[in-house]
Amino acid sequence: MKYLKHYLILAAILSVGFGLFWIFNYNRTAQIWITLILGVIYVIWGVVHHALRHEFHWQIIWEYLVVATLVSLVVTFLLIRA
Repeated sequence: MKYLKHYLILAAILSVGFGLFWIFNYNRTAQIWITLILGVIYVIWGVVHHALRHEFHWQIIWEYLVVATLVSLVVTFLLIRA
């Protein structure tokens, strides 16, 4: 796979984020911040990844923004209600 390094970097970032989320399981505020930061990093990763692949289109970036926003909102609302 030509872009395996890109996906390994994303997997490492998400793994660290999930690990931090688990470590701070007692602190809802920290978990919300981790969720939001992971969402931002995910969008940045998507922009960089597609720019390096010469597939930079605004539709793709909007897709990353929508996915990151929806996931962040769902996790945040679930944490608030817990």
